[in-house]
Amino acid sequence: MGFFGFIGSALSTAATAVGNAVSAVGTAIVETGKKFLKTTIETLKLVVDVLEYVAKRLGIIEDETSEDLGDRALRSDRTRDDFDNVNEYIDYLKENVEPTPLKELEKLSPEERLKRVAIGNALLAKAIEEKMSLEIPVDFWKEAVERGLSAEEIDNLLKKFKDAGVAPIDFVKYLKRELDEEKEENMDDLLIDLYTKEYPQIEHKE
Repeated sequence: MGFFGFIGSALSTAATAVGNAVSAVGTAIVETGKKFLKTTIETLKLVVDVLEYVAKRLGIIEDETSEDLGDRALRSDRTRDDFDNVNEYIDYLKENVEPTPLKELEKLSPEERLKRVAIGNALLAKAIEEKMSLEIPVDFWKEAVERGLSAEEIDNLLKKFKDAGVAPIDFVKYLKRELDEEKEENMDDLLIDLYTKEYPQIEHKE
């Protein structure tokens, strides 16, 4: 998605465009999609990469992208509310709504392309939550990429949180120094354990 470098000024107008898509995709997806646009273009691009990476690992998508899913949702005759869960909705979009060729998407305005990205992000984020049975706030994705974590590191972090029964929102609070002392120490231990396994050459103190 090379257009990211040219559309920083379109974020606010894109949020309005997303808000107008309620009838096409449903209220919950729209509200989540708007949250993804409350950031910088640089952060949004990184979040898209991470969501697509994790979604592919979980088998939610294969070659599809956030923009593609958002575009299919906008053209579908059914909304999220017609399905028991988001993963069923995504499967429907993949199987029943043909993708728009990239060259056609590239003709759209920056606001319209961002609208599709935001809706696709919301769909992938909700689908990941369902697959992992883990509540993951939008702020988690933003904070994680802004702190320089890679897609693989974030994916491993989520798996670690799942296994340890840790809520991703606590990671957001940890980064903002909003956790109480006990929870902060527990998060320290969890992260040290994760990174010593990921990077065995690094000393414990580092």
